[in-house]
Formats: sequence, structure tokens, C-alpha cells
Amino acid sequence: MAALGKRKAEKSPTPSSEEEEEEAGNGNEVTSGSEELDSDESTDPEDELNTSSDSEHSSQPSQEIVDVDFEYFDPKPNDFHGIKALLRTYLDDETWDISGFTDLILAQTTVGTVVKADEDESPIALLTALNIGRYQKCSCMVEIHKYLRVKSAHKVESALLEDFWGKYAREVALLISERLVNAPLELAPPLYQGLFEEILWATEDEPTQELRESFKIKHYLYLTKVFEEVTEEKSRDKEQRKQKEESEATGQLIYIKPEDEILHELSSWSFTFPVTGDGAAANQTKGLQQLRLVMAVDAKHEEKFQAELKKLIE
Repeated sequence: MAALGKRKAEKSPTPSSEEEEEEAGNGNEVTSGSEELDSDESTDPEDELNTSSDSEHSSQPSQEIVDVDFEYFDPKPNDFHGIKALLRTYLDDETWDISGFTDLILAQTTVGTVVKADEDESPIALLTALNIGRYQKCSCMVEIHKYLRVKSAHKVESALLEDFWGKYAREVALLISERLVNAPLELAPPLYQGLFEEILWATEDEPTQELRESFKIKHYLYLTKVFEEVTEEKSRDKEQRKQKEESEATGQLIYIKPEDEILHELSSWSFTFPVTGDGAAANQTKGLQQLRLVMAVDAKHEEKFQAELKKLIE
């Protein structure tokens, strides 16, 4: 069962007549956007010279609107490597059972969606939710718990996090949202709508009472990436400058996925910690520090979140 079927998020302001006929025939829901890219067509130097002589103006590189259709699919076994690639930095540079985690996502066939430009291509986005109580004994979930427990040490939210992995585990789902940085925001509303619908349907349609209960989610635990603005104070001494740069955080977060700001505002608790290892160096930007943001969001806010997300798109 798929909540979205083949609903498309089409990045095309003016689809061709053939595309319109196909959409009408399939009854697919479409959200629109546009993307302007440099044309791949090359200009012959001699023709360019002649044109320049005639018009007394230098030619400019041509541009065109490129139409890209994104389709929503249930995760399938052939998506394994694409999903694993999206999750590559999920726990920064930790060594953990990422393959097992990918297998869990693929095995949960009733809830979860990937986005692709074509069925045979790699996913560019993933959204799913895994019940912590159901999967907490799997090695990958044990490692995620350990990672978060270490990162939350000495924070007031540490006890709340442990409750999510302990006495409330059956009511908590790990929300997993990953997509390429250049994927359009317009993909997000159908993804979240589909996720919440699939979870609701699973509470009624799963074959066993235990499985139906596992989708009666009251809280989401979400791990994501953000940047924080910092001010740098550099020492005048060259040797000291090589050894240390003191940075003072301003507390202003920059959300890589815009909908994360809405989730953060709706969260009941949250905490951040710096990205470490090779991931930190690769994503370091002057004046910005990359952080991990962990948040807890009550499921009762699903409708409000979707309404705010719709406003963000509009």
C-alpha cells in the first residue's frame, strides 16, 4: 500500500501538451516549480563572430527552462545503495551498521517514501519513520541510541532522550528525513502528507495487533543538520592562530531543510551538538559551524506542521 502512488512534483511551469494529456490520463497530483539551467547547446565560433559583426553586440550564453518530473515511490530493494548514500553522514563519521539501518527502511513496506526522477534512478529524497520500541534491539538502532546518548551527556535533555528509548519507546518513532541539498522544497509537503497518511492507515490495515499498535505514534524523535552563525576571534600570534581559533556562537540557526525550522518551533525539547571528524572539516564554512539538531515533536502537531509547511511553499 502506498499513500502517494505515483504522485508527481513537477518542476515545470508550462508542461507540453503530451505531458498534460498523460497527467490527465493518470490522474496524478502535481505541484509546480521551475529551474533555470545553462543550455548544453554550443555556439559555433564563426557564427558567433558573424552575429557579433551584424549586431555589434557580443553574444550571451543561451538559457532554457528544463522540465524535471519527480515521482514518489515505496522503497524497494533496488533502492538499497541510493538510500544508503543518502544516509552516509547520518551519524557523521561513526562506524556503524548503516547497511542494517537501510535494510530496516526497505523492510517496512507500508510506511516510507523515496523520491526519484525515474523509477530506475537513485533516490534523491527519503522520508520514513521507524518505531523505536519495535526495532530498538537491532544493532543499527542500538548504535544510534549509543551515539545520541554520548552526544546528550551532561545536557538536561539526556533523561528525556533516555525515556524515549526506554519506557516510552513503543510510542516513539525515529523520523528519518534525508534529501539532496538541491532537491526542491516543493517535494516536502506531499512527502509528509503521505507519511502521516500511511501511518494512520497502518494502524488499521497491518495484519497483526502488535504491528497496528506500533504505528500508534505519539512522539517523533528527529536528528537533522543545521548551521549556527559564529563570530571568530583570531589571535595575532601566528603560532597560536594555527593551533586555535576561538569561536563564539551567536545562537542563530540556519536550517538546511526549511521545514526543520517549523518542526523545531513545534518541538517539546531539543538540543544541539557540533559535527565532529571529517564531516566537520568538509562542511565548515567561514562564519558558520555545522551542528546536529535533535528534537522531539508530538504527533498531535502533525496538522499544524502541514499547514505551516504549506504556507512556507506559498
